[in-house]
Amino acid sequence: MKYKVQIVLAICLLWTMSLISAKPDPNALVGKIGDREYNYKKFNDGFKSYLQYHGKGKVLTKQDSIKLNNQYWEELIGMYVYDQAIKAGKIKVTDAELEAEIKKNIPAEIKQIKDFQTNGKFDKAKYEQALKDHPDFKREVMNYSRDLYSYNKLIKTIKNEVKANPDSVKNAWLKENDFASAKIIHFDYNKLTAINVTDDEARTFYEAHKDEFKRENGRSYLVARFAGNLSKAENAEQKAKENKTLSTALFNRAKEIGLQKAAEEMNIPLEESPYFNEQDQIIPYIGRAPDLISFAFNNPVGSIPDIFYAPTGDILVLELKSEIPEYYIDFEIKKQEMIIRANRAKRMFTMDNYVQDFMHQETPETYLAAAIRDSIAIIEAEKVMADNEIKPLGKIPALNTAILNTPVGSFTPLIENEKHWYLALVTKRQYPDLTLWEKNKKKIIADAEAKLQEDHLNQWYLEQRSKVQIIDNRKNFYELQMQLKL
Repeated sequence: MKYKVQIVLAICLLWTMSLISAKPDPNALVGKIGDREYNYKKFNDGFKSYLQYHGKGKVLTKQDSIKLNNQYWEELIGMYVYDQAIKAGKIKVTDAELEAEIKKNIPAEIKQIKDFQTNGKFDKAKYEQALKDHPDFKREVMNYSRDLYSYNKLIKTIKNEVKANPDSVKNAWLKENDFASAKIIHFDYNKLTAINVTDDEARTFYEAHKDEFKRENGRSYLVARFAGNLSKAENAEQKAKENKTLSTALFNRAKEIGLQKAAEEMNIPLEESPYFNEQDQIIPYIGRAPDLISFAFNNPVGSIPDIFYAPTGDILVLELKSEIPEYYIDFEIKKQEMIIRANRAKRMFTMDNYVQDFMHQETPETYLAAAIRDSIAIIEAEKVMADNEIKPLGKIPALNTAILNTPVGSFTPLIENEKHWYLALVTKRQYPDLTLWEKNKKKIIADAEAKLQEDHLNQWYLEQRSKVQIIDNRKNFYELQMQLKL
């Protein structure tokens, strides 16, 4: 008797076919993974079987089917990645290994064959006798098991490339079990939104930092501006035509006698641009104008560039007015930046003074009540360790250290970090229990190694996957996203 490997699939889930477009070309390219092409027929046949297998005993939703389509595609990519690694010789699989495998891990489908059952239960002796008596059957089972065994061996081989260091695991465990909880008073100057500078204070701040705005080798333009932001009341279309005509006339006349005289003749007002240098991309009050900047540094004073149509819609006629060895960016250009920076400095200064008064006037017994009275933020921090982040404060190593070094029921010293100040009341403290380490260290080390190896496998897979050329046309044949109801 000749035995065949039988694979039993679940009942076909007909409704899932609504996910598939009507009668696509069977030869149309659904996707390509490396050198493996999947036309519609090949991919769809595999996908239907995949749906049937994963739908056993379930009622799949539309979202389930979309998820399974993506999962099936990713498994095809994974098979290609693994096959390439095996082909490249990362592992070798011998017949002896496969013989041992098919005896140790008998495929579930084999156990369903009635000839290998006694009283309705799988009889391993009958199966092994069949392997011995029928070489073709044994070869067929070996071939059937080859891919899965190879993949499992490859995964195990890759994972075993890394091992956990017991000392490192212990140190990590000690850190994870050495923590405290605390109530943290956060003196945050950003909360002082009512503290703002005047224009005079902003200018004083600018003068104090003026050297930051010193530039060398500046240029400026004389500018005639024809406004492009026209309202309907101004008869915008007619006005735009007039502006274009007038600007062209001014430009032509300026080429003859210079912009200053031409503007006087035509009674057109002029303005002067702020200075700019060759590294700038934007000319203040003109906008992004790399061509004008390039012109200014490649032509003498008095030169007239082409008419400039600004991003704002303005039409500008310009003449290179002056050059200067050094200049300062004007306060008005930097005013908003100065207000923001000066506000920040003033709020820091105000909070600094408040904190000093707080520390002189209050005692550890009144810290929390005083903070609540003055609307100072109090943060409940759980499991503060030596180097973890305290949400929402971020990483502040000095604060973590102070909390861990302070007894329960006491406040830390005042901690300052980037003009933020902190006082923390330690409410709970846990120290690592070495007896627990000794009791559970085998499992702790094993778990750490399992995670390390899983992370290593994932990293290896992502690196290999990134090298594969992939064409994914599935969206042309399948709905891969749920439609949102608005």
